[in-house]
Amino acid sequence: MPKCPPTTILLSRRIAGALCIMDGPVTSLDLSLWLAVVAGTLGIDDEPDDETGLTLVDAWLMNEDDVAPVYCRGADLLAATGLRSHRQLRRPFDRLAASVVRVSLKDGPDVRLWKGWEASPIDRNTPVERGIVSALALNFGLLVKDPWPIEVDLRGMAAFGSRHSAILYLRSLAWLAGAGTPKDWGRTPPGERVSLTIPIAALHRALGTNALRGMGQWNERAFGPGGRGGPVHRDLASVGLRLETTWVMAGTGARRVPVALGITVARAPVGARRVRRQDVRKSRSSASSAP
Repeated sequence: MPKCPPTTILLSRRIAGALCIMDGPVTSLDLSLWLAVVAGTLGIDDEPDDETGLTLVDAWLMNEDDVAPVYCRGADLLAATGLRSHRQLRRPFDRLAASVVRVSLKDGPDVRLWKGWEASPIDRNTPVERGIVSALALNFGLLVKDPWPIEVDLRGMAAFGSRHSAILYLRSLAWLAGAGTPKDWGRTPPGERVSLTIPIAALHRALGTNALRGMGQWNERAFGPGGRGGPVHRDLASVGLRLETTWVMAGTGARRVPVALGITVARAPVGARRVRRQDVRKSRSSASSAP
């Protein structure tokens, strides 16, 4: 596996291309934190036990409580999120624990990414601790099951100003790397630039949500006026991705309605805007006030 720079991890395309937020207040910063928690386990080389023939991951997945213990370092969590103290990690962990996700674009079990600490919460006095995460979600992120993993900038992701940006960032990386999508999305071949046209009925899953509340709300909170440039576009530009979104309309006059969303994503030089310290503060403020 290639060596990543600090605060950047390798992640399977499987989870990046399918993770959906079903309920809860999870933000881009929170998802960055969760990935930092499991980062040390994603590359596990899981050999079967000589007696049982089961791998460690097999044992986790057989547990009815969907739990997997993972070691994490407080210093890594702070570096990944841009937070300055262990105390500031508490609210993101609380939001993770209160949120429900699904690792599927279709029907599937809903799980909680974060289950809590095995002992005491990580802090200055216990810089290394074991956290409990969803075994199912962790399994989808493992590198051993994906020959073409993606490289995720955790620090850049934590600084996103929109809570919608993290999923679109992971989706974009997965699409560029050739993650599978339904045929009617019409994804072009993987590479430095990919395009999709997602039917409105499937859009909530493509964007990683449980429900879609209308084109107007997405334009206001994510894609900007008419889908031509908003918070999500700016966030992805900060990590080197150029996003273009165009609503496909049908009908005439007042009866025009959206029937699909055209998405094009391409790799671009980082520098559309730098991730500055005030951007990180803005991200934290957005996270604390997210509905």
